[in-house]
Amino acid sequence: MASVPRWLGGRRRRDGASAGPVSGLEARPASVTPPPAVRVAGFDGPLPHLDRAVTVVVTTRSDRHAEVPRLVDTAQLAFGVDADVRVVSYVADAAPRDAFDPRLPWVRSDPVDGLGSAINAGVAPGVGRTLVVVDTSVELGAGALVAFARDVGRPTTARVRTADGAWRNGARLLRPGALPWSDDRAATPDDLVFGADQPVVTMPQWAVVPAPCLPDERTTLTAWTASAAEAIETAVRTRDVGDVVRVVEPGRTVDQATVDVVVRWRDRARMTAGRLGSDVVAGPPLPPWGARPVSPTKRSSDPGGQLAWSIKIAAPAGPEGDGWGDVHFAAELAGALERLGQHVRIDRRDAHVRDDDGTDDVTLVIRGLDRVPPNPASVNLLWVISHPDDVTDTELRSFDRAFAAGPVWAADAAERSGVPVRTLLQATDPTVFRPAAASATTEDAGHVVFVGSTRGASRPVVADAVALGADLRVHGPGWESLVPSSSLGSPSLSRDEVARAYASARVVLNDHWPDMAAGGFVSNRVFDVLASGGVVVTDVVAGLADVLDVPTVAVAASRHELATLLDPARPWPSPAERTAIATRIAAEHSFDARARVLLDAARAERSRLRS
Repeated sequence: MASVPRWLGGRRRRDGASAGPVSGLEARPASVTPPPAVRVAGFDGPLPHLDRAVTVVVTTRSDRHAEVPRLVDTAQLAFGVDADVRVVSYVADAAPRDAFDPRLPWVRSDPVDGLGSAINAGVAPGVGRTLVVVDTSVELGAGALVAFARDVGRPTTARVRTADGAWRNGARLLRPGALPWSDDRAATPDDLVFGADQPVVTMPQWAVVPAPCLPDERTTLTAWTASAAEAIETAVRTRDVGDVVRVVEPGRTVDQATVDVVVRWRDRARMTAGRLGSDVVAGPPLPPWGARPVSPTKRSSDPGGQLAWSIKIAAPAGPEGDGWGDVHFAAELAGALERLGQHVRIDRRDAHVRDDDGTDDVTLVIRGLDRVPPNPASVNLLWVISHPDDVTDTELRSFDRAFAAGPVWAADAAERSGVPVRTLLQATDPTVFRPAAASATTEDAGHVVFVGSTRGASRPVVADAVALGADLRVHGPGWESLVPSSSLGSPSLSRDEVARAYASARVVLNDHWPDMAAGGFVSNRVFDVLASGGVVVTDVVAGLADVLDVPTVAVAASRHELATLLDPARPWPSPAERTAIATRIAAEHSFDARARVLLDAARAERSRLRS
């Protein structure tokens, strides 16, 4: 039985436990915690340019020190015993730390934090006319090293074969804004690529720039070499210099910082992969952020005007999620898109990533409780309708277009994240919510009505109405101990029953979560009530009057103001005026209106991505 490589044996699970014992390695006391590795983010001042032909920086993971002498010997055999050769150790994947052999040319006697820090620490003392960086996970001979360092006029990466026979020919930007593809084709000539993806890199001294400090090795190398090439207005080259083998290849750790680097490449030119086609298919999400790698593919046909949409929502599958508000929201939006000739499916939480999602043309995330990774095989649209405090700038940057139902939050988020966030208010379905529903006789007629759950606690607008002795009717689960029995309505209403309740009520109460109110996220209940020809009294929402300046919406900032608004003697607009307002709401704030905006955005982004 083959022994387990130390690289694999030293890997640890997220919980910090060992992935398994490794024969021949001495167990370390659990109580001994090494000091944190130092991050080396750049250089102190201008990088010295040395009058030497070649500088070789050997990087090594902290548990592979035994491999350092091999590479140092290879470098000295290639460039002479007096060659400028340096070694830097780095910690990655919670690897153990080997001892430092004092006979080796270490730059420092402690490991740094990650490959990017190792590159920066290695070149900081200065570089010769040509810099070569090679990691101890790579095996190559002196002849290959000499050929690699010859005639270097731009950042260059070697064509590498992995231990299992796969090829690595550099990183190609098939889908700008998504993780680059590691070109794994067997027959690939020397070519220009977006960046390196293996730790065998050379570049002229005038191109050297600091490497980013990221946990993902591939993105570190790609970003570093692409930045170096951009600085001298050229591109990265991949070269075949003979037998270069990557003995071990680390797993990927794509965190938020890594994604922030990748999304900056959204405006870069797309690189095709020859006969493999210009379309891509996405692989499984990579932890911890969930970004998905891509590989090239060919679509069987162009969908033309009909695009395949996947609407992603946070509701769980089955009966558990059937009552969630975003289920109805997605269904009504899907219907509107279908009326525009689109093909739509709704993916709940268990189907956010599917094996067949390479056939999706558009991924639309209705952002509620869950963050959903974009699908780089499609156009990606984000529509934030709730829980805005959970949405990070990185998430906004990850999508081709971002929309938000709160104009105040959208403006702040755009300024903060550096990407446009367009206001797209919530909406209503006027085929369900319409003034005609008022003609039906209901027990809610003439009453103050609230429809919704308790959210696990009393809601202030309902509690205030009870305290004021309002003629209240409450529909929804969990209210038995919170309102008088005479105020209890049905624990569950169909959509049609909700519409009738809104249309026949004297006043409908509404409230918002604090973060939604602060961000100007007007509840879809407000639009539903107005489209029904009803009157709604709501709590304070930032910017409400700017988006809904109609006399059938009133704001109660206090219990005293609520008492005035709930007084049965208070006059409200006539039925004719309410119907006119409902007609306006149906025209301006229907799901059909929102669908047209989203379809225009999807088509524009699809055209941009395919150009």
